[in-house]
Amino acid sequence: MEVATKQQLNNLDIYHKRIEILIGARFKETDKISSALEVQDRLRKKIGHWHGAEEIKKWRMQRN
Repeated sequence: MEVATKQQLNNLDIYHKRIEILIGARFKETDKISSALEVQDRLRKKIGHWHGAEEIKKWRMQRN
């Protein structure tokens, strides 16, 4: 009985560590997304009213 209990505790410890890793990875991903959104918002404030597709068309027309 004691051997089975130790094995179960080891398994629980492994699952616990895996869950901690998954949760940590999820928070890192969320932090990166939040950081990217903040950068985009700051750039939008600096740029103002700007349409990327229209600007690219202008640049391509000027190049030809």
